[in-house]
Amino acid sequence: MERIALLSPQDVSVIRRYVQTKYAPLADGRQAEIVADAIRRTIERRLPDWPDALRRAVTDKLIHRCVVAEQREVLPEDVLDACGETGGADSVDAGTLLRWLNERTSNPWSAERLSAHLRSRATEPAMGANGPEGAATAVAAGSVPAADSGAGESGEWRSRRLIAWGRRLAWPLLAVSLAVGLTVAVSRQPARETEPRAVPQPTAVATPVPKPDAGMPEALRYADIDATAVKRYLRTRDSMLADEPYFGAIVKSARKHDVNPLLLFAIVGQEQGFVPKSNKQAKQIANNPFNVFHSWETYNTDILDASDIAAKLLAKLGRSRPEGRDPFAWFNRTYAEDPAWAVGVRKLFDKLSSLPAS
Repeated sequence: MERIALLSPQDVSVIRRYVQTKYAPLADGRQAEIVADAIRRTIERRLPDWPDALRRAVTDKLIHRCVVAEQREVLPEDVLDACGETGGADSVDAGTLLRWLNERTSNPWSAERLSAHLRSRATEPAMGANGPEGAATAVAAGSVPAADSGAGESGEWRSRRLIAWGRRLAWPLLAVSLAVGLTVAVSRQPARETEPRAVPQPTAVATPVPKPDAGMPEALRYADIDATAVKRYLRTRDSMLADEPYFGAIVKSARKHDVNPLLLFAIVGQEQGFVPKSNKQAKQIANNPFNVFHSWETYNTDILDASDIAAKLLAKLGRSRPEGRDPFAWFNRTYAEDPAWAVGVRKLFDKLSSLPAS
């Protein structure tokens, strides 16, 4: 069988088209940030079942090397390289990694071959030691790797490098977009306070001033819900989301991003009618009932990933809401093309908010 890429040109095309269409009003830098986040999630989701810290470290290395610097698809063997170079080889289960690898490569790997390769990557200098900037410069200059640059690698390994190098010319716009996205994402991190706060001075009592009606409304921020009542209502709709892992994943993402869980359930109701079990494709739809990245057919992930993406987007949109703008209409501008979407979501949110207590 062919090697199964963790990130292929087709994956990237789907993500970029979706972002450019759905987020057309946003600046190019903001679109690049969304593309970068989606690509990171795609790679992380396809890695072996490793600790979060190792998955993040390996994903960083794969993005900077394969996508930004060498501008090519991400292959299973690249994961081995990155794992060895990040020092993660000693902390992973060899059996799990071997099974994962053999499911994705054409030539079977033995435990001995895997162990030897990880050791070699841990002791060799990391490829692309000059970093993404140096590699990107080489691409711009049209340079190619020297014929003997893979002298210490197997024929299969050298072949993979040379084939990938030839393919990378199809990736330049992605590399630029992703590099911008990563830069913007880092620049958005809040700076630490470096100056001591001033000691507050006594002030005269003033008449309270109403808070401006901007940002995420308090009613749409996270609050504990009557889970029993919500599940009871979902079951009247024959919804798969009343069961686990779906219900718990949606509530978990809502809490993580400070979004009212009922807002997420209302959106699922508007997008997919709460995913009735009678639908022949209910299990597939339930993986992405929010239709993030265009639709559940285009981006069929898992419920935790999909709800996390949706909650994160809603939180960001909520924070940017101008004073006086209706929050549901504000979400509608970015989330859906149908102008009636906001009306449907509001009705479902009000319905869920007024359910009889359990």
